[in-house]
Amino acid sequence: MPSTDEIVVAPGEDDLFGQLRPYLRRCYDSRRTAWHIGQRRLLDYLLVYIADGQGMFELDGVRCDMQPGDLFWVPPDTLHAMRGHAPSMRCPYMHFDLIYQRPRSHWNFHIPDGVIDLRPWRSLLHPPVNHPAIVALRGRIRGHTNSAVGDLIIRASHEMSARGPHTLLHASGMLLQIIALLLRGTWWREHGTQVRPESLARAATMMRDQCDRDISIEQACEIAGLSASQFRSLFGRHFGCSPRQYLRRARIDKARQLMEESSITFTRIAEQCGFATVHSFSRAFRAVTGQSPRQYRHRG
Repeated sequence: MPSTDEIVVAPGEDDLFGQLRPYLRRCYDSRRTAWHIGQRRLLDYLLVYIADGQGMFELDGVRCDMQPGDLFWVPPDTLHAMRGHAPSMRCPYMHFDLIYQRPRSHWNFHIPDGVIDLRPWRSLLHPPVNHPAIVALRGRIRGHTNSAVGDLIIRASHEMSARGPHTLLHASGMLLQIIALLLRGTWWREHGTQVRPESLARAATMMRDQCDRDISIEQACEIAGLSASQFRSLFGRHFGCSPRQYLRRARIDKARQLMEESSITFTRIAEQCGFATVHSFSRAFRAVTGQSPRQYRHRG
């Protein structure tokens, strides 16, 4: 294992860092009933996270099931289709450019299914990114960083909907984190560690799914099969935050969803999201989002 003061640089990372200038075009988090998007091609990249529900995904004629925890990466000008099964599905997604270019990047319209000839909009098509690490991101992605990526997509969608100061800059920064997490997951799978990342992912999933409970660090360590010090160190390395920060974000994300999908009181939301009091919920919400729960619900 590298020493704590050593930065691990993956092959080609310096070159990739010089290329990427992420630009987040659209980002949404919503629950929908049975839905279908027929075959189409896009001008930009698409990333979809399956938070819950099931469906079907097709890329270049190859079909696979969509299951909770899956990520789907669709490069520009790639034939694809998707379907969500009843009764409902939550699949936050984002459309983005990896390389921002003025004026090419300045468009924002929906491409419906059935559009497979992009020649009328060829000037808006995202240029090729030939870096091997990016080319390898295609179709379904299953890795230990998926849940962390899904959390960031959800947070970015909330940031875009809130339209606060420097929203686009903040959300595009989250997109850069997402790319780093996906590439980090690939790097760990290829190089391996003495601790399997899947054990950390199981602990993170438990923290997210049971965020309404009083979860202790000992419970998470037991699921991961690690000591407390090992767990904190490796969790931060894999997810980019401490376990406590991850749990707080999970609770705030659940609170946002409750505010968007219901009209229950803030006291009930605090109870259902694992906060001791409505005041502690309000403080944590403002610390994460930069606004009070009341302001968020009013804007929503």
